[in-house]
Amino acid sequence: MSAPLVVVAKGSKEHKRWQNVQWLYLAGFLLLTPLVLQPFEIGKMNRALIMSVAILAVNLVVGFNGMLALGHSAFMGIGAFVTASMVQDENWDYWQVLPVVLIVGFIMGVVIGLPALRVKGLYLALVTIAQAAVFPTLVNIDELGIAKRTGGPNGKGVSEEVIAPSYLEWLPGVDGARGGSAYRYWVIVLMLGVTLLLITNYLRSRPGRAVLAIRDNEAGAAVYGVNLPVVKTANFAISASLGSLAGLMWCLDKGFVAGQDFTFLLAIDLIIGLVLGGVGTIQGSLVGGLFVVWVNDLTKRISVPLGLYTLNGDGPLAKAIFGLILILFTFFAPGGIVSLARMVSDKLIKVVPLTPSGVPIEPLDSFDPGMESTRADAAVKLAVIPPVLLAAGWLLMAVNNLIVGVLAFGLRMTILLAPVAMLVGSNELKAHAAGNRPDSVAGPANMARLLGGLGTLFVVVYAVQRFVLTY
Repeated sequence: MSAPLVVVAKGSKEHKRWQNVQWLYLAGFLLLTPLVLQPFEIGKMNRALIMSVAILAVNLVVGFNGMLALGHSAFMGIGAFVTASMVQDENWDYWQVLPVVLIVGFIMGVVIGLPALRVKGLYLALVTIAQAAVFPTLVNIDELGIAKRTGGPNGKGVSEEVIAPSYLEWLPGVDGARGGSAYRYWVIVLMLGVTLLLITNYLRSRPGRAVLAIRDNEAGAAVYGVNLPVVKTANFAISASLGSLAGLMWCLDKGFVAGQDFTFLLAIDLIIGLVLGGVGTIQGSLVGGLFVVWVNDLTKRISVPLGLYTLNGDGPLAKAIFGLILILFTFFAPGGIVSLARMVSDKLIKVVPLTPSGVPIEPLDSFDPGMESTRADAAVKLAVIPPVLLAAGWLLMAVNNLIVGVLAFGLRMTILLAPVAMLVGSNELKAHAAGNRPDSVAGPANMARLLGGLGTLFVVVYAVQRFVLTY
């Protein structure tokens, strides 16, 4: 399957149809999460989404601006403690604190960024590492009333409960045992969605393009009139403001903040999530947050007997499992999970960009294999294999083992490829009707379209059933 199975022009009907399938999957994931997961699992999902916002903040500096800054755990701490202090001590609402946190984070970004950005490379990394290392100590200082505001070594609790108002109890998962966790989930999803929209538009704007130009060629950007100190400092400040927003979300979800929550280890987790998700990609920030939280949690619950010693989450070698996973991803997905996913996606569906006049940069016919096409056979395999793996995954669910359970979940998720098989089968039938395929293609193409359609229908019906039964 070296050639892509489907080739579409960007913005065409087929491209939009595939995008609609992706949006449908995303909507299903968001809607089913607070209904299917248990309350403590929803809490982990909330933490993963918060980490995604923090990783996106790091990505703005490291991935999109090309600077090595490692101290964003401190900005998360600033946002969290400002939120806890204003809500608990001043009786403010979380929504009232939101603009204050963003402004404070921006100002702190300017204050730290102006001197820090005068150095480059590893020296900038050292400065920001020092920032992350010293923050947990600063919040415990008694002078200037800092410890009074932060709670010192004991941390700061927030007594205000985040519960859904009566007019929002219709949200999935809110009216029931998952109530508080589910409502916080929806609040965090809302904040994350708005953040992604704003950052995407920021990167497409003139200041955002200047940030990318500095990353690609700093000297060239300066020659073309980019004010390097201003753009770098402004981008660093926006990144700090975004990190502070993640701190607010952390406080909103946990209801308690302490200096030990924002140590240098958190900064390391942010960098791990960024690298594994995909540097310089917005999607990588989301994937990185999910990976850091969920995979880290899974490794703590793995138990592997090794004769006289059992490797488990409570043992001294427990981190070796997580480290091994990082090494494997470094070898097999050096560009991050998003890069790996794009490589696989390009083997299935290739989107040809358009010229300014709206014409594909390469004729779509140049990708057509003609009479020698084997796409129909590949589509049949793509339609048959996922249901088989789905059945195997359901059988493996009976095995009470964490590793087997994760494998079973992955096997069941392969059924999501059914729309691709259906689309390929339909395209091959169109090509056959136009005389570009031999008659032998008709049978496999019809089979792929039928099985792919049934697989797609199964996914939709199953998701609707789970939603109806638990909503």
